[in-house]
Amino acid sequence: MRKGLVVSAIVASLLCSVSFAGNSKTSQVKGSSSKMLVKNEVKFQDKKLKMASMDIQKGLNDTLKAIDALHKNDVKTAKKALEEANKYFEKALKADPSLRLVPIENEIVAFQYQGGPKEIKAAVDIAKGLLDKNEVQFARETLVPLRDEIDITTHYIPMDLYPQSTKIATKLLEKGKTREALQELILGLSTIVGDQVVIPIPLLAAQDLVKAASKLDKKRKKDALALLDQAKVELEKAVLLGYTTAHSQEYKNLTKMINGIEKEIKGENHVEKLYENIKAKFKSLLGKTRHERQKLDSNNVYNGTKKEHQSAVKEENQDIVNFVTKQRLNAY
Repeated sequence: MRKGLVVSAIVASLLCSVSFAGNSKTSQVKGSSSKMLVKNEVKFQDKKLKMASMDIQKGLNDTLKAIDALHKNDVKTAKKALEEANKYFEKALKADPSLRLVPIENEIVAFQYQGGPKEIKAAVDIAKGLLDKNEVQFARETLVPLRDEIDITTHYIPMDLYPQSTKIATKLLEKGKTREALQELILGLSTIVGDQVVIPIPLLAAQDLVKAASKLDKKRKKDALALLDQAKVELEKAVLLGYTTAHSQEYKNLTKMINGIEKEIKGENHVEKLYENIKAKFKSLLGKTRHERQKLDSNNVYNGTKKEHQSAVKEENQDIVNFVTKQRLNAY
């Protein structure tokens, strides 16, 4: 957790400057452009995630101000900042007493590999050869570019824990325990937790290509088949890049369904039902991918924090320790 944290949602500039890491030839995605797919996903995540209220954001920023002030031995400024933080947190909890893990920061970074299956296989073969010769570092450099994904990292403030640290730090400052107050605030920062979800771009591209094919006039068989072929290429990329650990059977099912649509297009061309079925499969798979986040539980945060907290505050402040333990246990 960096000291200069600025609480924010996905800012608009991110939509115009998503970070890309690429290599090799440009794959021909003929639905939407690959960059547009990423931008659309960023917008989707921005709309879906409900960030912390302004009161929570202001409260967090005030605790950061207090930490900075205490580092400079400016106790007066620290006290004022903590008073403001306590007010903001109390206001937020009064509005919603059930608050626990609340998103305070969201970061999205996209890595785009622009090669196709042929280039991926070649890179993997090179890496295997290097590993056989114990050239581990060169092998690593060969594999690093093989990422075609959107990484979404979200940080959460536990509102059943964090505001208590600001109250405790305030009490410690009132007792003249400046060092202990600083320790408590830093301990509070350690309760902020994060998780990450990885969304494979080839899967988004394959879905987009299938959608584009479904919108074509039935007379445009050649164009539809070309789009579906490219969708299969994107699915193959997803497999080769290792995005199939949890969903390998579903990827196989998608390929089978695409083959079925191609066969029907070449025949009687009754594909409406088939397109609807495969769209539902893509929606289900993407939904699972987006929600496969690390399970976060502030109970676990408490279990890891209790011992640290008790060692951070000396025995002469046992009354505060008791207060902390009692209040935090009451939260559960």
